[in-house]
Amino acid sequence: MVQPWRGPLPNPSFRGQVSMHGEVPLTAVVSGEITLGRDVSPLGSPRMGGRVADAYLSVNASGKDDTNALDLELDVKINDTSCLTTKPKIRHVSGEDSTQKSTKVSGEAGCTSAVIDTDNDSYSPGDFFTYTLTLTRTASPTTEMSNAAIVVELEPDVI
Repeated sequence: MVQPWRGPLPNPSFRGQVSMHGEVPLTAVVSGEITLGRDVSPLGSPRMGGRVADAYLSVNASGKDDTNALDLELDVKINDTSCLTTKPKIRHVSGEDSTQKSTKVSGEAGCTSAVIDTDNDSYSPGDFFTYTLTLTRTASPTTEMSNAAIVVELEPDVI
């Protein structure tokens, strides 16, 4: 078995610097038309402690329903506790075509960006992340929302 490199290191905070750029975001993809919300679904477990830096939702098609509500909202939880005070949401804007949208893009029409709950954004190695998608729609919108991507950006603690 190969042992991990223990040093010497270029500086005392080197492991923290590497970890800062080495922790991959937690992601999930919902493929196809979105006709139902998604109950609690797994996102994964981090390999080190830290805090949630951002969470966002993207869709390939934002759907179309000019007469009724059509929106998709994301909640992200760490061990069953939400880490968001404002949940990212994508909603159809009346008169718009169904297009690609993301809550990562600030100021995009019909999108609400996440606000991280700083009292509940920290995690430890092995904590369990889940997400829930809540869909609001009528029985038959003109065009369904489709192909959603969920991304949770992690910021590891500096050692």
